[in-house]
Amino acid sequence: MLKLGKVEKFSFRYAVLKVYGKFAHDKIFYKKVKYDGIENIPKDKPVLIAPNHQNALMDALAIIYALNKQIVFLARSDIFKNPVIAKILFFLKILPVFRMRDGKEKLKYNEQIYNKTIQVLKSSRPVVIFPEAQHIDKKHLRKLKKGIQRIAFKLEEDNDFKADVQIIPTGIYYSNYWNFRSKLYVSFGKPISIKDFEKDYKEDPVRAMVKLGNLMHEKIKEQIINIKDLETHDEYDFLLEVLDSSVAKSLSVNDLSDLKNKISVDKETVKRIDLLKEKNPEKFKELINNADEYFEGLKKHKLKDWVIEKSVPTKRLIGKIVLLILGIPVYVYGAVNNIIPYLLPRLITKKLKDRQFESSIVYGLGIFTFPIFYVLQSLVVWFSTESLLFTGVYVLSLPVFGLLAFLYSRLFIKTSAQLRFNRNKKNHEIEKILNMRQKIISIVSEA
Repeated sequence: MLKLGKVEKFSFRYAVLKVYGKFAHDKIFYKKVKYDGIENIPKDKPVLIAPNHQNALMDALAIIYALNKQIVFLARSDIFKNPVIAKILFFLKILPVFRMRDGKEKLKYNEQIYNKTIQVLKSSRPVVIFPEAQHIDKKHLRKLKKGIQRIAFKLEEDNDFKADVQIIPTGIYYSNYWNFRSKLYVSFGKPISIKDFEKDYKEDPVRAMVKLGNLMHEKIKEQIINIKDLETHDEYDFLLEVLDSSVAKSLSVNDLSDLKNKISVDKETVKRIDLLKEKNPEKFKELINNADEYFEGLKKHKLKDWVIEKSVPTKRLIGKIVLLILGIPVYVYGAVNNIIPYLLPRLITKKLKDRQFESSIVYGLGIFTFPIFYVLQSLVVWFSTESLLFTGVYVLSLPVFGLLAFLYSRLFIKTSAQLRFNRNKKNHEIEKILNMRQKIISIVSEA
């Protein structure tokens, strides 16, 4: 028997940690976070949330912080191997699910897990299961496993199909999986009612599970950007960046900083490229080749597409240059006082075989290491100055100047890239890159 604890019960310690974790997640780690469709989640029915899975534990946190309730997760059992990590995961209300690869003798524990999950659902606490079972660093939805279907139908069967279990197809989007201050969008779709499958299940349970799985797959796809062809996924993903402004203009979408708009535009871009692939394979092949060539050209000259798209005359960059010069003391102070906790996670992330755990480790360590180092540094200042006021001001300055130092470094990188582009704009190779970009836009707009 596994010791699963009382994950269905309210935890005060969990609640306190969640308040702090949500602030660090929504306001500091990410530049912008948007939770959409929360009203689609019923408050008085058993709820199973089914999100896509791209970014390890950050996907779980995205759902945890979106909802006010303390929700329970099912995750693959191999992440529970370390006893310390297992305790943390149980505290976070995450339960293991065992697979054949974990050992045939461990599969017997799944019945206990399923029973505990049903107990959680009956207590009106949502359960989250990633139906793909494993994350993938692609904007792509893989074939779904059958865990959700089994739990949903088992609960309905035990209650003569009167439990009214609801499955919420959910989409999670990141502007970047790994970068600090990237953007996050979570979209909860309309619920799927298991009662609608009662007749199918009573006639043929296997067929009903397949039918429900297919519907879930379609409904989750509606919430995400889904690039079907993994062979050309990276080219598609790059083209989303190159084409977003032109496609947005054709759709009369003005504000791409709104994540909902950005996702709608990217979905339309994928749709147009898919249509080109279907109707004109040769033109599609040309588009992919151009995308590869354009990408390599940018890489060679250490440029990004946004530098070309948002080209700024050097005269207009003078203000940024002056700001960078004046900001040097701010950067030095912020960097020196935050460098140790900032770099500490990299001792672990540089050894990772799966980069999708990188942001999970950076965030997970950061919410503890930064406060610890701030306390230690403040004690040193207090003992050195014996001034409570000075120490208080110093403590408050640490996170503010740390963030300013990070923003300074981003401004420096972007301004340097813009100056480099302006300096070489008339270079033959740069002109070739510019023409290649325009050609890519023309191919898709004329398709």
